[in-house]
Amino acid sequence: MRRQASQLVKGLWEQIMTLSDSDIIKLIQETQVFHDAAKIGNVEFLTLLTHSYPDLIWKVDSNKYSVFHVAVINRQEKVFSLIYHIGAVKDLITLNIDNKGNNILHLAGKLTPPSRLNIVSGAALQMQRELLWFKEVEKIVPYSVLNVKNRDDQTPRELFSKEHKKLRKDGEEWMKETATSCMVPQL
Repeated sequence: MRRQASQLVKGLWEQIMTLSDSDIIKLIQETQVFHDAAKIGNVEFLTLLTHSYPDLIWKVDSNKYSVFHVAVINRQEKVFSLIYHIGAVKDLITLNIDNKGNNILHLAGKLTPPSRLNIVSGAALQMQRELLWFKEVEKIVPYSVLNVKNRDDQTPRELFSKEHKKLRKDGEEWMKETATSCMVPQL
């Protein structure tokens, strides 16, 4: 099924490639297909488009999100990993600020949507996954933006702490309950 979908996309793309460059760019921008592909993690489609039109990585949506910002928000690890293949350009893209003054690390500090959070069960494991994601994004941002505040006067770490406060508390409870249930009573 996946192979058929891939062939369909390639066939459609071949048809689209018969249009003029300006019509293709207009089509991609108006439909938000590039950003939608990042949101759902369609790496093959993004790769296909960026090979034909490398400048697409600079395009931002109405929130001023690049495809990498969308990938960070939606925890699309495979899409995000494409950032390592664009060289020094990544430094410029990571400096991009959205409409609320958030950089890409602020976006990593936001709590993931429930559909992605529930991939792992247990609040402690979810919190661990969120922290690992934040740390991964932190690796690619320039040092100069680590403590930049957004319009709500929060650094990325402060935003992470605020957004994950309940998850952290639930994780601590989950660990206590797990530890208690694992204890062997002495006779």
